[in-house]
Amino acid sequence: MMTGFFYGQTRGLFLPVFPDPSSARGAVTRKSIIDVYDYYNFLGIWEDIREKVGEEEVFFIIVNAKAQLPFRRWLRRQLITLMEIPAYSPDLNPIENVWSLVQDKLYKHYPELYLMRGDVNVVKKEIDEAITNCWELLDARFLLLWQGQWWIE
Repeated sequence: MMTGFFYGQTRGLFLPVFPDPSSARGAVTRKSIIDVYDYYNFLGIWEDIREKVGEEEVFFIIVNAKAQLPFRRWLRRQLITLMEIPAYSPDLNPIENVWSLVQDKLYKHYPELYLMRGDVNVVKKEIDEAITNCWELLDARFLLLWQGQWWIE
């Protein structure tokens, strides 16, 4: 699962969220998502952006899927402005388009990623770095299509 944000032509974080190893089914959980957000100081970044562009201009897009309910509750407790969209609605969710562009860059610049084996933490670090690099390689003009949005899928 990917999570990230941008506003105007300014890129923010674009991060993979890996499955929670303590999860019974080995899935992405509320804990694994919040851990990533805490690690990268999401709340501090959110406040900085809101101060810079205005509270009314920044909102968080989240897919309205049952699995996201605990995370949506956590966001609301943090007073994050949410825009919920129907689950499985790629036409409304900008991350679908962004992820497609990032995947194209991954296949072009990191074709060996799918073959990686070894220590889980080393593999995760390599994936994280590759995705971040591909995110930074994207032309910033495409971001103007979706102004001031955070999203998660």
